[in-house]
Amino acid sequence: MNTVITSKEAILTASRKIAIEKGLYSINMREVAKVCGVALGSVYNYFPSKADLVTATTEDIWKSIFGMNDHCESHGSFVDCVQWLFNSVYDGTSEYPRFFTVHSLGLTNAEKTKGRIVMNKYFEHMKDGLLVALQNDANIKERTFDDRFTQEAFVDFVFSSLIALLLKGEDSCCIIIEMIRRSIY
Repeated sequence: MNTVITSKEAILTASRKIAIEKGLYSINMREVAKVCGVALGSVYNYFPSKADLVTATTEDIWKSIFGMNDHCESHGSFVDCVQWLFNSVYDGTSEYPRFFTVHSLGLTNAEKTKGRIVMNKYFEHMKDGLLVALQNDANIKERTFDDRFTQEAFVDFVFSSLIALLLKGEDSCCIIIEMIRRSIY
């Protein structure tokens, strides 16, 4: 085996390749080293444990699936942002089959804990983007939101509904879009 030192990016690329071809369950230090063509110790130089490697791979996959940045701020409406978000996650999960639904199942407790932290980080990022889009949407009816029906609660509801559709494997969020239109416009 080649003992050439590799980079963190090369290791993550190999790990993503394994995730695409075999799923997250198949990621392990030896397989990644083999795909990279490096000694096992080279992988351990960057990732001290399998949990660290799987967590970094999970985060890297989330980054490739979802790069919200300012996308929702540039959309003309909240529904455009919701549609874009659904499509982005749906398309991303097509590249990484079953990632969205099983990325924390079947992993060790340490991997599950770290995986949930990464997932929650991206979920919060997505919800923050939705909230910005909602707040910037000039077409929302006046007095739609109040102390009992807050923008934050509405975004949580919409986001949870999107997640439910994705977990069911739905390829459209048209029902959520219609519910949004009927309730806030």
